[in-house]
Amino acid sequence: MNMKRLGLAAIALFMVQWAHADLASDLRQLRSTISETAKTGKELSSLTGGGEVPEQNAAKSNASASGINEGDILIGKIGNIKLFKEPSKKADSAGSLTKSDEMVYTGTEANGFYSVVTANKGEGWVEKLFVKKR
Repeated sequence: MNMKRLGLAAIALFMVQWAHADLASDLRQLRSTISETAKTGKELSSLTGGGEVPEQNAAKSNASASGINEGDILIGKIGNIKLFKEPSKKADSAGSLTKSDEMVYTGTEANGFYSVVTANKGEGWVEKLFVKKR
């Protein structure tokens, strides 16, 4: 009976490790896609003569000043961080994030919030006070 339990435990451990590896791979792919999108946007902007809204430039420079850049992976400083649908504390919640949940910064900042993408909860906004670069 102990061998059966040991075998089941080994299988469960393998499945957990496989799931974590798959999640890490998905996050790397998402980060790469965001970076490629940013490069394409810059190329398009140079072809069309710019056209980026000054407000967006200010938001991007604020994040860059704090050492966080588009495509960076962020984690929570504390547990149970709210993911909002809009950059406001009054906005509807898109869920909660644990301290270990990874988020990819999309390069947009507004009202003290970072726009992020998560593997489990999708897109949303987190208060920048509660996250840090991994």
